[in-house]
Amino acid sequence: AEGKNAELVRELEDIRAQFSGFQVTNEHLSQQAFADVVSAGIAKGMSEGLKHGVEHGRSQLGLESIEAYDPEAEAKFVAALQSLKDLKFSLLDQLEGLKDAPMDVIMAALYLESDTGGDVLQYIRDLRPSSSQLSIPVYPE
Repeated sequence: AEGKNAELVRELEDIRAQFSGFQVTNEHLSQQAFADVVSAGIAKGMSEGLKHGVEHGRSQLGLESIEAYDPEAEAKFVAALQSLKDLKFSLLDQLEGLKDAPMDVIMAALYLESDTGGDVLQYIRDLRPSSSQLSIPVYPE
């Protein structure tokens, strides 16, 4: 049991080290992918609005002569949305790897080191639930 415990502790430390390295990178990628989706969505909406305006005779200009019209706006939006969907989040991968682990191991993996620091307010430290708080009582019918 002690050998297994030591092995789990080492594995947990490795996971924490990997997580801290990927955390900043994933956050930046997530923000960039989200910005791409929003930007492409706005461009798509503008292009559709211009298309409808021209189609309904509100303008004597053809779509090609309007600078803001982008015929590829929808394809760009779909591509940006797909890149957002394809992002890998290391925390989710980590949790998937721990799906058969005991609750205490999962909670230890989610435990942030900064939550224990002296600079953290007490109520923040109190937010860390114990495994008993996460138990769901099941009653037979």
